[in-house]
Amino acid sequence: MKKILFLAFLILYVCCFSVSADNIYSLIKKGKLDEAKDSLSLRSSAVNRDGDDLYFLSMLEESADKSAQLMEAALRASVSASFRQEIYHRLAHYYFIKGDSRLLKKTVDVYLLHWENGKYRSDMFRLRVAFEENKKNYNSAIKDIDRYLMEYSKGDKYQYGLIDKARVMRRYNKNVAAHKILRSLAREKSGPGVPMALYALASTAIQNKNTDDAVFYYNIQRDGFPHSIGLDATIDKMSGMATSSDNDNKAEQLTDTYYSVQVGVFASHSNAKKFSKSFKTYNKKIDINTKKISDKKYYVVFVGHFTTYNSAYTFKETLESKHNEVFQVIAR
Repeated sequence: MKKILFLAFLILYVCCFSVSADNIYSLIKKGKLDEAKDSLSLRSSAVNRDGDDLYFLSMLEESADKSAQLMEAALRASVSASFRQEIYHRLAHYYFIKGDSRLLKKTVDVYLLHWENGKYRSDMFRLRVAFEENKKNYNSAIKDIDRYLMEYSKGDKYQYGLIDKARVMRRYNKNVAAHKILRSLAREKSGPGVPMALYALASTAIQNKNTDDAVFYYNIQRDGFPHSIGLDATIDKMSGMATSSDNDNKAEQLTDTYYSVQVGVFASHSNAKKFSKSFKTYNKKIDINTKKISDKKYYVVFVGHFTTYNSAYTFKETLESKHNEVFQVIAR
């Protein structure tokens, strides 16, 4: 009889341990969703369903709307404090995507009020900026960004804030101020905001039909951040641009002017030299020139010396088909 009681106690202990809230949450984070569902089912049959269970069910729900409903129910129940932060964070993104401005503002404001040192505070701050921006309350958005930048004055979060400010400034038709922020950020050596700034600068140059600057910023992004988002999009945008600018046409008439194909821009001379070796097979003159932008030196690789724009452009098309990259004809 004692052995039976001991075994029953042992089974009960093992079951309770295996279906603890922390264990289920860990399974979900590891992507072991089937195990999490089984454990949650076992837990729910053993104890009354509480806020934690509702939150776990929301994370296992495929429908975004139903998931949000479960999270809202979890907030009304006795959910753990650490999970409450996550629920507010997830719901804020859900309301933002759904375009529910009222619930987004309410959720963000509640979070920022109750969690002064919360783990998602910076994200929620930026969501409030996005809310004001979408409402075209640009003055309020800029004020929120400035408060954010005072709170996060360095590191990755600071760079994200600068990107937000530049974006809002552009929507507010303050293009000079936005360009200044992006140029300053693009000079940083590292950080998530640097490739974003370079992509934004390239996009602006494309909108202004400034091919040289578009290719220049594209090459810097490709050199320093080859796996960053936006490179393919920049190529697609540039493919629709004119093949030559007015300045190129005028340059063709100038004495001693020749044309080269700009194939790369690099932050270091050694990378530029290494890259230039792949073009030696074309038996064209290769130059590596320095270009200074806002006190930062770059190394530009040129291939070929052509007397006419058309001959340079034909060679450029050959290079692009061989290397699957975007190049630019430059008058020199």
